[in-house]
Amino acid sequence: MKRSRFEKRVKRRITARTHRFFAVCAPGLKRLCHREILALPLDLQDIEMIPGGVEFNGTVQDCYAANLFLRSPSRVIMRMAGFKAENFRTLEKKLALIEWELYLKKSAVVHCEVSTTHSRLYHKDAIAQRVQQVIMAHFSRLSSSDCMTGIPVQQTLMIRGENDFFELSLDSSGDLLHKRGIKERVGAAPLRETLAFAILSATGYSGNLPLIDGMCGSGSFALEAAMTAGNIPPGHFRSFAFEQWPCFSPAQWNHLKKGASQSIKYFETPFIFAMDQDAAMVGELDKVAHKFNLSSSIMVRKQNFFDIRPDTLTRKKGIVLLNPPYGKRIGDRKASHRFFREISSKLTSDFKGWKAGIILPDKAFMNCFSASSSPSLIPLFHGGLELHAAVLQF
Repeated sequence: MKRSRFEKRVKRRITARTHRFFAVCAPGLKRLCHREILALPLDLQDIEMIPGGVEFNGTVQDCYAANLFLRSPSRVIMRMAGFKAENFRTLEKKLALIEWELYLKKSAVVHCEVSTTHSRLYHKDAIAQRVQQVIMAHFSRLSSSDCMTGIPVQQTLMIRGENDFFELSLDSSGDLLHKRGIKERVGAAPLRETLAFAILSATGYSGNLPLIDGMCGSGSFALEAAMTAGNIPPGHFRSFAFEQWPCFSPAQWNHLKKGASQSIKYFETPFIFAMDQDAAMVGELDKVAHKFNLSSSIMVRKQNFFDIRPDTLTRKKGIVLLNPPYGKRIGDRKASHRFFREISSKLTSDFKGWKAGIILPDKAFMNCFSASSSPSLIPLFHGGLELHAAVLQF
């Protein structure tokens, strides 16, 4: 089919060009994300760690792959424009120079996220209002042949002002990337999958050892381990904001996903064991595992961690991961210390030769554990709290 003049513009200005992308990371995950990006089978350029994440140069198709394959970032954004603006008149003038139809469909519902530091323009709502007005005015001047439209879908535009310099970026991910598209229900204080992956990586997990998620809740550890072991891309079960961009190529996206699907592995016997006392959460996790064909690697059962005997599950030594309840769910600090000492006693007596990854309310709880090797501590920021994950060998 012959391309329209607009489609040729999109290909020439967006699809065929290299762009600057930024993988946004939660605190503590930037180095892991950097290693992930370096390992991608893509010809990315100028990969650089900066505050908040990792930047790289690549094509829009590379952006598809980053969203599909990266397990550690929160989102991937595409840099659109940057300019200096000390007043609203200049801001509006610079915004009007952007060819918005190349980045957005006319039907897009634009949500602006604004942040400013040391800038004369600091009122976030006023800046967002000006941006939206300029975009609306721009599309009102275009004919139907000069832009694309479709169903109204939210597109997030990020505007960051620092020292009067404004940088505009378009979110390519949509829902935050820790949402793998498989969980329908979560329990209290659910662990984000990006953090689960970080802890799995810290233990050296590669999918070739047994793994016990001993206080699984909604199963972040177990599900992330199963997807890692099975070579299932973290974005395999979800959709992304870039699928609504004017430059989006369904054929290229389907080809990428099809190639990834051909590498997915299934197993004869489960080697990931997820346990919890909460029957409802265990039932939900088991349903998710079956729905998304993860039950070949995950076995789910209702059981108290303190009743687990690993030698009844597997003959091999492996990895045990724990996200224990803490704070008000346990009691006062004295009760919390007692609970973590009980965990230490259980691991010491029944998990000799196993490696453990345990989320701690703070570093002081390391005193509850006596492991056979020096532990490593990973700082985590989860739900507004500064936590730590300890990796220990028993």
